[in-house]
Amino acid sequence: MAYRLAVEGIHKYFGEFQALKNISFDIEPGKFVTLLGPSGCGKTTLLRVIAGFLEPDGGRVIFGGRVMNEVPPNKRNTAMCFQSYALFPHKTVFENICFGLRMRKIPAAKLTSMAEEAMNMVDLNGLGDRKPYELSGGQQQRVALARAVVVRPDILLFDEPLSNLDAKLREKVRVDIRNLQRSLGITTVYVTHDQAEALAISDVIIAMNKGEIVQISDPRSIYDAPKTKFVASFIGTANIVKSRCTFAGPGYARVECPYGEFTIPVTGISAGSEQYICIRPEDMQLITTDEGQNQSANVLSGRIVHAVYMGNTVDLFVEVNDQIVRASVAKDYHIKEGAWVSFAVAGEEIRIVED
Repeated sequence: MAYRLAVEGIHKYFGEFQALKNISFDIEPGKFVTLLGPSGCGKTTLLRVIAGFLEPDGGRVIFGGRVMNEVPPNKRNTAMCFQSYALFPHKTVFENICFGLRMRKIPAAKLTSMAEEAMNMVDLNGLGDRKPYELSGGQQQRVALARAVVVRPDILLFDEPLSNLDAKLREKVRVDIRNLQRSLGITTVYVTHDQAEALAISDVIIAMNKGEIVQISDPRSIYDAPKTKFVASFIGTANIVKSRCTFAGPGYARVECPYGEFTIPVTGISAGSEQYICIRPEDMQLITTDEGQNQSANVLSGRIVHAVYMGNTVDLFVEVNDQIVRASVAKDYHIKEGAWVSFAVAGEEIRIVED
């Protein structure tokens, strides 16, 4: 049975420092939610409050309608995967996985079958007699994952579990984690500072900064429609610049900024107002013919100061009116540094974000 997780008005202080400021959210049963933000934003503190390792100074943690504030960690039926794996080095893989079951006094016969089932889930068959030091980093992480899911927790918690793995292995293990979570249907809270990781595995992303929630959205919405400069710049790459509205019509407006003049479909802004606009590098379309070079609306032009080959794309750093703008083009375009280029940007791809 999957549990709904609710956090209501959580505050947490360490001395004079307020680590969490009025944190509230409500997660549907079986969903995979990621707490995303830079180091020091409060995401791990919040995870530890949910687990019961830290007591909040205000607010409530609720599992399936039950307030958990007075419930000790060992009675909350959560399981956590740590960044360090936290495996017992002197115990075998099988013994590590069985640890939580033994603490719950599961009968030996059932314990063995549950542990073997968990090992099968994470592709550890045949490795039960090995010690952690005999395993690769990815295998150790799977042992930690099997130890967590074998107890069938109500809430599954992850504290940056892939930070110690290389980039290629991280991609594989995060898929394994997501597939396992989906198959078991366990409500999951996952902490990371890696925005690509969050976008790849989450049902819901909770973006945090300085102890506060700044946006809660599904991965596509939080990338395509960031609400603030912080979210736009932290999740993905963004060109963000202040603009001034020169005309506001029914359902659209014209704004001017150091990049040029743009017409965008928007309501709620007035002529003369100032706002920040955000343009993603991949939304800038390279103009490859003379047609369009003389257009002014929704076209920006400049000189390439740096070109970086990324394998599947080429990242261009373009100087536009003393501003550096980042654009992404197909790898087939052979563009040299110093060349003059122009880009068109669809009005629908220009977002207005809060300061």
